[in-house]
Order: sequence, then C-alpha cells, then structure tokens
Amino acid sequence: MSKLINQPIQLKFKGSFPAAFSFGREFEVKYIANHWREGGQWWLDEPELFVYEVVTNRCRCELHFLPGLEQWVLYRLAD
Repeated sequence: MSKLINQPIQLKFKGSFPAAFSFGREFEVKYIANHWREGGQWWLDEPELFVYEVVTNRCRCELHFLPGLEQWVLYRLAD
C-alpha cells in the first residue's frame, strides 16, 4: 500500500549519495533501489525530473528531484 505525499523535503547527503531526510521523523536512506529520468510533458512546458526509489529504515519511498528548482520532493511512501 502506498501513500501520495508530494511535499518538499531537505535531503541530507553523504558525499554525493542521499543519506537521510525528515518528514515528521527522520528517514535514513539504506540504498537506492531504482532511479530514472522523466522528461515531463514538453508540450505543456513541464520540466524533466529525476525519480529515485529508495529503501529507508522505515519504508520504501519515491523521491523526485526537480533540477530547474533545485528541489527534492517526497512523492510517495510505500509500506
């Protein structure tokens, strides 16, 4: 079961890898399970984004990075 969050977060890094983020409580990133780039709907001027599926100490999460805004988003939590 997953829950749509779609809220900005501050990601902490260890070197160049995501290490942790907070969303009500601390989530420690154990590893990146998958990642890909989505081009967006260019005909609607949507920017590209980078998607990361990460496994944390609490759950599996989908994180989005919006390079045009330099913003990380906690998009989805999955049990």
